[in-house]
Amino acid sequence: MSRKRTGLTRLSRYLTGRRLLVAGLVAVATGSAGAQSGGWLLVRAAIDDGIGQGDRHTLTVVVAAYLALNALGWICQWVLIRGLAVIGQGIVMGLRRDLFDHLTSLSLRYFSEQRAGWIIARVTSDVDAISDALSQGLPTLVSNIVLLPTTVIVLFVVDWRLGLVAMVILPPALLLSRWFQRKSAVAQLDVRNRIAAVTAQVAESVSGMAIVQAFNRERQFQGQFDELNAENRTSNIYAQQLFSVFFPSIELLGAISTCAVLVVGSRFLSEGTLTIGTLITAIYLLQLVFQPLQELSDVYGQLQSAAAAMVKITSVLDAEPEIGDRRGAVPMPPIAGAIDLDTVSFAYGRADVLHDISIHVPAGGCIALVGQTGGGKSTLAKLIARFYDPRLGSVSVDGTDLREVQLGTYRRQLGVVLQDPFLFSGTIADNVRFARPEASDEEVRETAEAIGLDRLVARLHGGLDHEVREGGSGLSAGERQLISIARALLADPRILILDEATSNIDRPTELLIERALDRLLHGRSSVIIAHRLATVRRADEVLVVERGRIVQRGAPSDLLTVDGPFRRLAGSRHLPQPRPKPRGRSRRTPSSA
Repeated sequence: MSRKRTGLTRLSRYLTGRRLLVAGLVAVATGSAGAQSGGWLLVRAAIDDGIGQGDRHTLTVVVAAYLALNALGWICQWVLIRGLAVIGQGIVMGLRRDLFDHLTSLSLRYFSEQRAGWIIARVTSDVDAISDALSQGLPTLVSNIVLLPTTVIVLFVVDWRLGLVAMVILPPALLLSRWFQRKSAVAQLDVRNRIAAVTAQVAESVSGMAIVQAFNRERQFQGQFDELNAENRTSNIYAQQLFSVFFPSIELLGAISTCAVLVVGSRFLSEGTLTIGTLITAIYLLQLVFQPLQELSDVYGQLQSAAAAMVKITSVLDAEPEIGDRRGAVPMPPIAGAIDLDTVSFAYGRADVLHDISIHVPAGGCIALVGQTGGGKSTLAKLIARFYDPRLGSVSVDGTDLREVQLGTYRRQLGVVLQDPFLFSGTIADNVRFARPEASDEEVRETAEAIGLDRLVARLHGGLDHEVREGGSGLSAGERQLISIARALLADPRILILDEATSNIDRPTELLIERALDRLLHGRSSVIIAHRLATVRRADEVLVVERGRIVQRGAPSDLLTVDGPFRRLAGSRHLPQPRPKPRGRSRRTPSSA
């Protein structure tokens, strides 16, 4: 229940600036309810005073008033539905925007612990459930919440005796509603969980379809999907079974109440203490009493589904980002790029994966991190990029602890080239411009020419204007990597992280990328993660990382002369001999970078 209140409270925040409109719509809903129930008072007058007395003038006047009142009710309903649609969709837009913004602020740990499909379900199907409730259920809810008490009041005004008879069924109706509320809330939450599991399975299967087909796992994945689908069906059937009990029961109670009013009313009619117009009006007013109950029952499923969806959304919105700006954080000024890790320890869970790491990279310097997979190389790079904060120790740039500066102002001076770069839908030029959206077409072309990307994509239709499919499918690994390098070069970062930038690339393309890296690394502080050791020759210092510790460090040429982990890695991976630095030239020229 507390989570429901939290969800409702969170939704109510989106009414800021719309409260006057809400108050106006409540007044409109009251007018609509008054028109519907008050019209039956005119029907009673038409029957008793017009038809019963043979007074055609009275009948004509009452009928005209009845039509005018219904026209007013129609206008009120029109205004109410449109107004609530504006409010409801405004809430949905704000909720979806805030949910997406919050997701982009969460730390990488959150995404590593949650399945992508589960997160997608929060932004899509769960928000859609709330949208359906607000756009379809909200008008029904507001109209009937106002109509129900209004009609009861009018029924007692018509004849308080018949009103009391009709209300006999109210206690069992309330008990039934309470039972349904408890059971349905649990059932709808289970439904949301089941559909989220189905969505997650579909998303994972689509993303990994190449692997699924390559290993002939289609039947196994189909079996998993069938199992989840069957559980989803069972959950939905149970929820519908609750409705199958509740809805007919409400209708049955309405029928019992109507019969009671007919029996008692016929007796009053025979005694002369009740007119036929009053009895007919009471019967129809009674229908208006149960109409809101039935319609509220119909919409209750939507509301319960939306409430369950809001619980799931709230669980995302309540997740706190681990990495963010501390209170008092200052903007990061333009940096020179000196990087220092001071006795850093870090753990993803309970056990440390990095132990007392200390590294110094001078401004414009270049280090290479090498070692077996799982040793901690990528974790070190993520700490430098401040995707994580160390458990112990500090990571500093130009002598400033990264935890003391505004994250965005630091990240804007940071570039990352990943082993498997992600490309977005759009043109190649759009993907190059991603790191600096304000860059001109000329700047994009110059960047592409500087690293040879223009020649590589010349074979593609449109060249730099070639349309890229999601994830870069249709492009080779080398083409995707060159686009990623161009993106980093256009951003002109002061610190650059290369994570396996030449892995899984054919030799001719690797040579092209090597030349592009020469241009990219020039004049920047660089951290190279090398698994196949193909780019280590550029580094001023090599750090061999094993089991979260630096076990060897030194210049590549020096490490090759002594027996140790680096030499063994070089022997097994065919490490190219480091090029001697030309005499009389700056260390950071493009040819020697």
